[in-house]
Amino acid sequence: MPLRRTFFYLQQGKVKFRDNVHVFAMGFHRNPAEEQSGARDFVYWHWAQLQYHNPKVQLVKHVDKVITPFARAYLNDGREVLFDLDGMRREEIEKTLAKTLGKTELVERRERLESIAKLNPADFGSKNERQCMCEVQGQHPCTGLLKAPKCVTGKWRWNHNLI
Repeated sequence: MPLRRTFFYLQQGKVKFRDNVHVFAMGFHRNPAEEQSGARDFVYWHWAQLQYHNPKVQLVKHVDKVITPFARAYLNDGREVLFDLDGMRREEIEKTLAKTLGKTELVERRERLESIAKLNPADFGSKNERQCMCEVQGQHPCTGLLKAPKCVTGKWRWNHNLI
């Protein structure tokens, strides 16, 4: 139990749903028969990882309300994807969900690179969105456009008796 609560364990999840998955529902029994225990074990070991990697997806558990274990995904265009999990182990369920509803490795790599290359709006310079600080509304204008007061230039002292 304490292992599932670690940050490292949450990051190890392999199922990262595509952007078009809005709701993921799973039905299972708490005390299942031997061939139906894979769904319960999947929820026990991987549910927190699903929540961590898919914060925009609503995850729903139907506990002890169904005859056979199932998983159903509701997509944003109104379609539903239904999985029959009877007789599947938790590793098989994880592979099936990752293959059908999960992002491909190429998409994950592209999103990771985009997040690294994402420019910070607070940065200035030739490679960024703003060339100079004066382009931000409410900031002092450039000294090339407007003469700065003497106290700001650094060449003027108001108290000559200090030195």
